[in-house]
Amino acid sequence: MKVKRRIQKILFYLSSFIPLYFLLFIQNIQIRDGNGKLLTLKGFFSQFFQTSTSVSFFWLGLLILSLLSLFGVFLFFFVYTKTEGRIGEIKDTEFVREDTLGYIVTYIVPLITMDIQSNRSLVINLILFIIIGTFYVRNDQLFMNPLYNICGYNVFSAEEQIYITKISKSKLKIIAKRKLPIKKVNLVGDIYILSEYQQRKENSDDLYG
Repeated sequence: MKVKRRIQKILFYLSSFIPLYFLLFIQNIQIRDGNGKLLTLKGFFSQFFQTSTSVSFFWLGLLILSLLSLFGVFLFFFVYTKTEGRIGEIKDTEFVREDTLGYIVTYIVPLITMDIQSNRSLVINLILFIIIGTFYVRNDQLFMNPLYNICGYNVFSAEEQIYITKISKSKLKIIAKRKLPIKKVNLVGDIYILSEYQQRKENSDDLYG
């Protein structure tokens, strides 16, 4: 079970770098030759199989990481968010929005500067990627994922728990204050995915009234 959870955490970590994979692809892909002419189809695909070891390693690594990250996306959006979970309540406390922008600036942006023509640069960035991942997995930083924000999720910390939800902060305050039931799915540790509990119409009207 521990091994399974560890693999899931790693997949969540890899998915948090999807914006980086996209930026690296845009930054390094070539669509024109040295004379400024558009590459032919053969010329376009040949860049992924260059004789340069570092370039070939970069594109292979980017492909593998991108494919693995899709499993993390599937786990979150098609498994955990669809899980029945349990119906409970949340405490009426201050909901502090977590700064995922800091994650982008601190971890993702520096990795864009890698030189794919240099073996040393690739090795250094790979080591950095592993170090960040070790910190991310061991400290259950699964909520630090800009992809969630892009897809409309908010990330709040409340006392010792982290909530990932599409529910706004103001509505969470109402739900907590009125002790209304809410669906909670445990992602890992003290991290939960919250979603509105489909109650009877009179209760739903009470929430918005």
